[in-house]
Amino acid sequence: MSVDVEPNAAVAETPSSKSGGVIMQRHPGDIVRVGLGLGALAVSTAIARHTRVPRLEVDLFHLINDLPAWVMPVLFVIMQLGSFGAIVALSLAAVAARRFRMARDLVAAGTLAYLSALAVKSFVGRARPDMLLTDLNLRTHQGGLGFVSGHAAVAAALAAAAAPWLPRPWRRVAWAAAAAVGLARVFVGAHLVLDIFGGAALGWTIAAALHLLWGAPVRRCEAPALAAALRAAGLHPVEVTPVRLDARGSRPFTVTTENGSHASLFVKVIGYHERNADLLFKLFRHLVFREVEDESPFATPKQQAEHEAFIALLAHRVGVRTPPIISVGIAENGDAWLAEARVPGHDLARSVAEPISDDTLDAVWCQVALLRAARIAHRDLRLANVLLDDRGDPWIIDFGFAETGASQHRLDADVAELLVSTSLRVGARRSVDSALRVLGRDALLGAGPQLQPAALASATRSAARHRHGLIDEVRRAVAEATDTRLSPPEEMMRFRWRTLAWIVATVFATYVLLPQVGQLGRTIAALDDARWQWLLGAAAMSALTYIAAGVAVLGVSPRPLALGRTVAVQLATSFANRLAPYGLGGTAVNERYLERSGVPRATSVAAVAVIAASGVTLHLLQLLGAGIWLGRSREFLDSALPSGWVLLIGFVVAMTVIGIAVALLVHRPDWLAEVRSAAGSMTRVLRSPRSAALLITGQVGANVAYIAALGFSIHAFGGAPSAALLAVVYLGGSALGAASPTPAGLGVVEASLVAGLLVGGVPDGPAVAGVLAYRLVTFWLPAAIGYFAFRSLERRHLL
Repeated sequence: MSVDVEPNAAVAETPSSKSGGVIMQRHPGDIVRVGLGLGALAVSTAIARHTRVPRLEVDLFHLINDLPAWVMPVLFVIMQLGSFGAIVALSLAAVAARRFRMARDLVAAGTLAYLSALAVKSFVGRARPDMLLTDLNLRTHQGGLGFVSGHAAVAAALAAAAAPWLPRPWRRVAWAAAAAVGLARVFVGAHLVLDIFGGAALGWTIAAALHLLWGAPVRRCEAPALAAALRAAGLHPVEVTPVRLDARGSRPFTVTTENGSHASLFVKVIGYHERNADLLFKLFRHLVFREVEDESPFATPKQQAEHEAFIALLAHRVGVRTPPIISVGIAENGDAWLAEARVPGHDLARSVAEPISDDTLDAVWCQVALLRAARIAHRDLRLANVLLDDRGDPWIIDFGFAETGASQHRLDADVAELLVSTSLRVGARRSVDSALRVLGRDALLGAGPQLQPAALASATRSAARHRHGLIDEVRRAVAEATDTRLSPPEEMMRFRWRTLAWIVATVFATYVLLPQVGQLGRTIAALDDARWQWLLGAAAMSALTYIAAGVAVLGVSPRPLALGRTVAVQLATSFANRLAPYGLGGTAVNERYLERSGVPRATSVAAVAVIAASGVTLHLLQLLGAGIWLGRSREFLDSALPSGWVLLIGFVVAMTVIGIAVALLVHRPDWLAEVRSAAGSMTRVLRSPRSAALLITGQVGANVAYIAALGFSIHAFGGAPSAALLAVVYLGGSALGAASPTPAGLGVVEASLVAGLLVGGVPDGPAVAGVLAYRLVTFWLPAAIGYFAFRSLERRHLL
């Protein structure tokens, strides 16, 4: 960013925000930490409440507990870092070093972790290892309960509380010491591995909650360190002044140098210690806000600075008015800095007395036209990043989120962003008319679907929220200026909190209630006695389903497609389908893929409709055939479901009825016309022997592979259902899941599969454990892999 700073803006932070020269800030990243910590604690608590110790935990315990005895003196000393005395000692050391707020954090986090561990122990009631295991090396005698480990909780709380106050190398030492405390507690036989895990999660969560409550220190490059770095780069700074501006993820400075060609500079520092550059928070943003300012969460500060400098140089080369880049470097503490020439002026986000003229607006859009011609997407083209110099000429600044070789979609997003941003200052009509004069009708048509809050930068969204109806006004102005119908907002592929609510509810129903009504003890026993090699077969069958789905797509495509690439697209649909019910995500991905492969949009829509219609038809035919097969086999038992299943059966029925109603009345009000159209298209496809063979083979093959995967999963835990029973249970359960409003039938499929297996005579332990393992290898793991496939296909412009 480059801006002339007014005297009242170029000031350091107020003393109230500092502690010993360190800035204190709260940060949303700590919300993520608290959430992850609570989740880890909840899962470990649920497992630990059962007396029987899982075999995997026993094996891990012995691996540590059987270490040679000569390490005892070292580990015994380290183990004391998790005692209550360590809280007192470390806090007094912080006071002696005049780190009073650090001492406060250590006392609060350590004491709360110690007391909370006692409360959790009382709630869970898990015994110590010497009461649960017969063969162990007991090197210390402990009374009381085991879960959670108080030593692990205190050590993790102290490490997490101290980490923001420590340099990066010492942070690693603190966390290594906390890990060693947990290792020592298992080594002496005082705790099982799960006790350590739960204690560490508890301590980490408490420290993160305290940082969220009263803030944590931000250790970043200050003016003297930056001056030294600039001096080493040969820029000879005379005065370095921090600037208070909207510079997310970086810290801006103005620099006056000795007389020379670069007398006045604007420098932004991107540091490891910037809380906005926090890896966990950036990764969270990357996953949640897919199309909004999604910088890479893994780029180093140096890579970020070099990336911005590179794109700014390219923009300057094609004639965009952007401040010249002077240099990029690294400060002594590892923070990166980017220096550019300072341009006297003000950005459009700051209030100015004079109105913005049409000539100025046109000049701004001319800069955007140059960026579009060079295929450079700015991706944060809000008012704060458009600078007007003293002569009134516009400059485009801050290319931190920009990318080269951008897709048309990204270029149109810039237009949408600037349309709304400038409308905040000059009104929708003037903004749209200016863009029409400079960019033309096609640019406005492309931006139309992205005129929605989800596609805008957070600052623009926030400002537009206070101007009720502004975005709709811009959309109407675009429709009138282009003489077209109002374009509907594009369905953005991003995280939805409504989807999260569905997932939370159905995960609770599936993974909490399901094992309970299926007798949790027997489910745990089945997991302990599992033959895990059978799950390799289930994973292989899961992979085969995506090959079969790719073959089906080959059958409906009028153009030849590469099988490997098409299979990768089907993997991407597994991720997209987790974000939307009724397979809408996968439908959109397949349709986009066919369009990018050269198939006209109308034909792509028809092809995807054929896949859906043929899938439903063949599924019903297979279900009918499997039912007849099962009836003739006389193996279907008249078993009764456990009484606790009333709740889950009601859940399945309710979700199915709601799903069908929503699908027909909301998402597909013209469903009858769509069915007729799809039936006609399917008839045309089936007239071609090759297309018919590929389509039917793919659809049937996918179901057969899923049935085989279910069979392998049940066999892994001791069940032995017949092929006919597996076919009926899978086909019936997946049909109910497809009708439910939850993503990929989450919750409904699991309950239906287990219910069918129980009625078919499969014991409840293997049935529940097998279905949960089946959903792991066919639902959750493919979704994780599909995310990376989706991102790869996006980068290659295949989606």
